Amino acid sequence: MKTNLNRPIAELTHEEIASIKVICFDGDGVTKRKGTEFLFENGQMVLESYPPSERLKEKLIELSQYFHVTFSSGRSMQYLLNSYPDELMGENGSLQAEIGMYLYYRSELIENFKLSPSQKTKIEAVRQELMRLKHADIKGFEPKEYLVTLHATKAIPEVDEIVKKYDSEGELYCWWNEEAYDIGLKTINKATGLQKLVERLGLKMDNVMTVGNGINDENMTAVAAIDVSTDPKHLQADFVAVGEDEGGEVVVDKILSLVRQS
Repeated sequence: MKTNLNRPIAELTHEEIASIKVICFDGDGVTKRKGTEFLFENGQMVLESYPPSERLKEKLIELSQYFHVTFSSGRSMQYLLNSYPDELMGENGSLQAEIGMYLYYRSELIENFKLSPSQKTKIEAVRQELMRLKHADIKGFEPKEYLVTLHATKAIPEVDEIVKKYDSEGELYCWWNEEAYDIGLKTINKATGLQKLVERLGLKMDNVMTVGNGINDENMTAVAAIDVSTDPKHLQADFVAVGEDEGGEVVVDKILSLVRQS
């Protein structure tokens, strides 16, 4: 168990990141503001969210000169491709979508894991029943291939009941992050997805630093050499960086200040 948690990011030293080769950032609440709006245009649903700031994009591009920079999110791959600059999608950049299921690296979309027929049936049954659920607090679903993501204004007990109804084996997690539910297999998470990338790069988790802020980041922060939280109320970590909804920029600034001096 880690001790000496929640040190200010200002205390991070060059010696502590000497072996770090990969820095993995969460999206919402870390590299961009939280929030999703469901709009209807010409009879079709359109999702709108906040992109990373242009200032942060430039800093991330510079960071990729020193580290492999990757982004791990519950969002769809298309959403991530539209959010992060093309300059980060070369040798030193990658995207991980739907909490570890998909990897985009060197212009290739890679499916990290294969579901069994029974797992596919179970997840689809949960998805379909949730789509039939009528509740005033439901905002809508994000379009995704694998992960079931239901946005709501507050927690809805019926969601957990529906998941349990189809998952007597306990294979699925059902996470509420105060904006949406994510439902997927426990064996597919940000840690297992990150491990796939690290192996592909010929590295180890000892070479990884993570920056997250919530429940779906717990798996990856637990296995990283160094982890940072931008929201210590919801995620404990070695270091804390607070900066409105873009605490990740505080982390980037600190790391750049260290590597520029070397």
